Amino acid sequence: MSSNPSKIMIDEYDAKLGYHRSVLPLDIRLGITTSSSSSSLEHPLLLRWGLLATGKVAHDFAQALKFLPHHTITAVGSRTIERAEWFARRHAIPTAHGTYEELGSDPNVDIVYIASLHPDHKDHAVMALNSGKHVLVEKPMTMRAEDAQLLYDLGKEKRLFVGEGMWTRFFPAVEWTRSRIGGGCNDDDDNEGEAVVEPKIGSVRVIQADFSIDGEDVGPYPTDSLYAKELGGGSAWTMLPYVVGAFSLPFGSREPDRITANGIIPDGDYDVGDVAIGMTMTFTIDDNESHQQQQSASRENNIDSRPPPRNKAIASGVVGYLAESSEVTMYAGKRGRILVNAPAHCPTSATLISKPIGSRGNGATSSDSGGDSSSSNPTTMHVQFPLPLPSKAILDSGGVQLPNSMGFVYEAEAVRRLISAKSYTFPQWTPEESVGSIRTIEQMLNQINQ
Repeated sequence: MSSNPSKIMIDEYDAKLGYHRSVLPLDIRLGITTSSSSSSLEHPLLLRWGLLATGKVAHDFAQALKFLPHHTITAVGSRTIERAEWFARRHAIPTAHGTYEELGSDPNVDIVYIASLHPDHKDHAVMALNSGKHVLVEKPMTMRAEDAQLLYDLGKEKRLFVGEGMWTRFFPAVEWTRSRIGGGCNDDDDNEGEAVVEPKIGSVRVIQADFSIDGEDVGPYPTDSLYAKELGGGSAWTMLPYVVGAFSLPFGSREPDRITANGIIPDGDYDVGDVAIGMTMTFTIDDNESHQQQQSASRENNIDSRPPPRNKAIASGVVGYLAESSEVTMYAGKRGRILVNAPAHCPTSATLISKPIGSRGNGATSSDSGGDSSSSNPTTMHVQFPLPLPSKAILDSGGVQLPNSMGFVYEAEAVRRLISAKSYTFPQWTPEESVGSIRTIEQMLNQINQ
């Protein structure tokens, strides 16, 4: 095997998942794990899942697991045995439990996927961890940052996997986007051993993201669980985690310097959550590109070194239930911009528009457009990563109910790779980012509720 993890070749199985040499998952590129391929391991780990809850998201996750050869669902738990047995029949799951505690103590379960109501995530995850199970908790992991930190600390203490289900980070289109953020070019060897130069956009300075739907397409206002605050409803806990996660992609665990949020919280007899939030955030960039620009500006102007405006980034976005938005995420840097195309929370394509430094994105130069501007024309790269196709077994048991849910395969397979490597958190969505995102949401809600 190559000593450089980014040059590990992948086989037909990985290609079926939509991976390509230029977009290996981050855990493989960092050398934390190796290829998903069964041929890369003498005895590949068979991961036995227990599903905690039986709603739409759990249904779609179960369907995606059926695509993966080294995963099996051995049990399901619900608040009633009738519901658990119904779900088990639908998905050919051998064991149904009428309580979540029974699921946690099932000896044939390695990992519990927690898809219960948002306010219950912490207690269900603690129960599963104390029962010796790895956990994958649907986002939001918890509704308080300190509770999320507690779960990560408990997992570390018990040497068990703990992850928040921010599935967006595992889609090949997002893995590819991450690899195109930064300075310079990415030089890898292709199958023929020839150099391939991939453009990058430089340090991200501007981000725009949105995720808004017409809530009444999902359920009636204000009685549906989408809105009910006591059930974890409101766009702050359903839509906002995706936009906050999009904002943090270029910055990792670095939290915003400043957050400004406004929202719409209806008045009335029902205790409902917010139905729309608009926000801006600023970040400080600390990288070589900004440092070099700072030093260059200081020399040219004969002034003391000080942070220039370009060491800052700004992000703006909107989420909510008022109307359906475009749901495209845009990252802009000095060398171009990337569009994570709709639906950006589960994307199958991205577009990179690169531009020569000193030109505007429309092909005009920053000085005068009277001459030949062909050298300053932007170039566009469009990449597509089709989802795995559902099998007959998946289609016969109802297909998927939510957009692009076959994309759960990327997250689930990352979990298996990491547990197999005895690495118990995601590099794609680190504990620091996970906890920080919840803290950011809490700050926004505090502003909105004042």
